[in-house]
Amino acid sequence: MYKIPLVRDIMKGAPPSISPDLPVFEALDKLVDKRLAGIPVIDDQKRLVGFLTEKDCLRLQTIAHQYNLTGSTVRNIMSEIKEALHPEMDLLTAASRFLACYFATLPVLDGETLVGSISRRNMLVAIKTMHKQKGVCFQQDREKLEKVGNPSSIGSLQQLVGMSSRKQLASVFGGRHLR
Repeated sequence: MYKIPLVRDIMKGAPPSISPDLPVFEALDKLVDKRLAGIPVIDDQKRLVGFLTEKDCLRLQTIAHQYNLTGSTVRNIMSEIKEALHPEMDLLTAASRFLACYFATLPVLDGETLVGSISRRNMLVAIKTMHKQKGVCFQQDREKLEKVGNPSSIGSLQQLVGMSSRKQLASVFGGRHLR
């Protein structure tokens, strides 16, 4: 049977995180070295307080030559968390959250605890897999209906009767003997 996957089924585990007090250029090194589109910013109480994105770093670089930003910290340039996902959220609801923001990666929170993250690429892979599974289930259901829909033996007829409701049987047999 076809089932829409949940965020917990497709999320990556808790991603690496950084402190809001980390110097910006150290955080940039971490983004580049780990090939991340964004990285969660966690405070001393283990709360998610922001998200440092590639875009935040690019924005900083465009003005860095004008100002001395060597002492800047992540807190000064990180993005505010406007969207987050919950592990029990279904894939389609999560997709709509991505459409409501410009982030390439969203955090997955259970309460205030960061438990994972999902990127747009993870979402696309999961949607592709979901549609493939949906197609397989559709084909299996279709084959099953074709097999029992035109019974060619007593066994097939019994199987069809066992799968049908009284109302369905009444429509097939004209309802004469089932009232």
